[in-house]
Amino acid sequence: MALRNWVLIGAVAFGAWQWQHMSSRPDDASDEQLRQLAASIKQGEVTIYTTTHCPYCAQAKSWMTQYGFTYTECDTEVSATCASELSALGGNGVPYLVVRGHHMRDGFDSDEFVAALRT
Repeated sequence: MALRNWVLIGAVAFGAWQWQHMSSRPDDASDEQLRQLAASIKQGEVTIYTTTHCPYCAQAKSWMTQYGFTYTECDTEVSATCASELSALGGNGVPYLVVRGHHMRDGFDSDEFVAALRT
């Protein structure tokens, strides 16, 4: 029972940490700067691999939509092609993003996302 409680506490703490990184805007970017950056993105420059029931995927998509970023979603539960692509990329979890050739293997982080778009 004690181990189960520690696992639950760890999962909640990790989720809170993830949410903070996904829901905040980067320290060096205003809302207006993020919207301007989003306007410069062309179709196909951002791909997010997701699953239907992934809460972190939903949060990442919500953050990108909030600022107007264009992205291509590839749901690995719905599309065998998407699942094969993710596997070929070496991805073993979602969300997995490819941002102008930069691979975000460890989930979505707004700072990393913006940095990848600025390079």
